[in-house]
Amino acid sequence: MTHASSESNQDPSDVHDAALEDVQGSSPSQLSDELLVDSDVTTSVSSGRLLPSERLMQIRKLVSARGVVRVSELAQHFEVSDMTIRRDLSELEKLGAIEKTFGAAVVSEQASFENTVSERMHLHQAQKQAIAELATSFVQDGDTIAIDASTTGLALAQALYQRPINVVTNGLDVAQALRGGAASVLMTGGALRERSGSFLGPLAVHALQEIRVDKAFLSAKGVLIPDGLLDSDLGEVDVKRAMLRSAAVGVALVDSSKFGKRAIGMITDLQGVTHLISDSGLSATDHAALEPFTQVHIAHVSGEGSILGS
Repeated sequence: MTHASSESNQDPSDVHDAALEDVQGSSPSQLSDELLVDSDVTTSVSSGRLLPSERLMQIRKLVSARGVVRVSELAQHFEVSDMTIRRDLSELEKLGAIEKTFGAAVVSEQASFENTVSERMHLHQAQKQAIAELATSFVQDGDTIAIDASTTGLALAQALYQRPINVVTNGLDVAQALRGGAASVLMTGGALRERSGSFLGPLAVHALQEIRVDKAFLSAKGVLIPDGLLDSDLGEVDVKRAMLRSAAVGVALVDSSKFGKRAIGMITDLQGVTHLISDSGLSATDHAALEPFTQVHIAHVSGEGSILGS
């Protein structure tokens, strides 16, 4: 892979780097501490002799561990040009390992279904919070609702902390977010899946079969039009299906990055949810394609995070 100077090939996306400083203010030395490499590879990095394939592997590990890393940080750490890092990121993006955004790299949800909740919370965070805020307008005081064990569901729970409602969830983090607030919380029980903090299995499904809720809020790992909502774990699929069956109204919470992504398990077709809430990154083509199947609502993040719904 050829090295090239970044000074004459400035990426316009670099102007957005400042917006990422709050989540990644690390110095190159801190990046060194976070790389999971052996002594030989570390020596190669420090001497600038790291092979392109080795550099790709280390970038992938670092982005996976951090959630998001700036191009300039990677270039300084590996002692190569910004353009070389961008080429590396393009290669990793083709493999589905990362996504490029605003002069940085973020871990790809398509390739990292097994990330922990804390890792996934860094992905498309502003969009998830905007979707959650809009979703609160669907909840009336006194409602009984179900929230799944997704990071968007967690954002919704945090937004509903002071609301006098009843919440049924299979999410450990969702229940903890509501603890001490105005909501009454019922957990499904079941087998705890450590990485996602979700309770799954026959006990969780049976609990949902025995109750009825006004609305069920759930996310997905992928959305295919016209197929439906998808998830990478079949145990999660079973619980999400049971949630929808228990609800009078189903609401899908899916940020725009989920569209076009495949996963092994089908949760429901698009007509299986009454409402679908996404963000303003949803393409006009996908928006129009969804409308014959479900009611589409768009959460906009504008200015300093003000949220508008449509």
